[in-house]
Amino acid sequence: MRPENQSGEQTRSFIEQARRAQIVRAAVETIAELGFAKSSFVRIAGRAGISPGLISYHFAGKDELIAQVAADIGAAMNEAIEERAAGARSYLDALRAMIRGLVLFCAEHRTEMYALREIAENAPASGGAAVDRNVSVDQLAGLLREGQEHGEFRAFDPHLMAVTLNAALEAAPRELYSRPETDAGRYAEELAETFALAVRRTGRGRRRHG
Repeated sequence: MRPENQSGEQTRSFIEQARRAQIVRAAVETIAELGFAKSSFVRIAGRAGISPGLISYHFAGKDELIAQVAADIGAAMNEAIEERAAGARSYLDALRAMIRGLVLFCAEHRTEMYALREIAENAPASGGAAVDRNVSVDQLAGLLREGQEHGEFRAFDPHLMAVTLNAALEAAPRELYSRPETDAGRYAEELAETFALAVRRTGRGRRRHG
């Protein structure tokens, strides 16, 4: 049998986690609807159906809450992308999977991604709300550079191509949020094909690697 105090602590921990998740969800929806600047504790609490003081109990301030929102969305996004890219057999397949995965994640989580964009564009640099805006340029450049080294991608500047790709990926949340009628599957395929054509080697210059 578990000690009674241990059981009580676990119950409180579960309740606190559920409450924090409720507050984070309310913050996401409020930011997406009203924008970052207007998303006060009062408005977030109203959406969650709780008092502003209860938010303050769980989060020291808006900066901490916003950091948690960004961290939760970023973790879910990265997990979804990694799952889609896990079976890739080439760098080109991995690039396609990453692009498709991000666009489809955005489509399935439009509110979250629009909120993340609002945070990235408006959160003060000193606020401690470090936002990973989609996949980082450094990560993309690393993937592109490795593809070149293995002979799959043509010669180009990996950093500049990564900046271009990142800009296209950052446009996805706004497009999908502002135009709900957009066919996300087609969007994902078109974007993946566009960059596959932009980076891959063609003709005699293409090398095969086992």
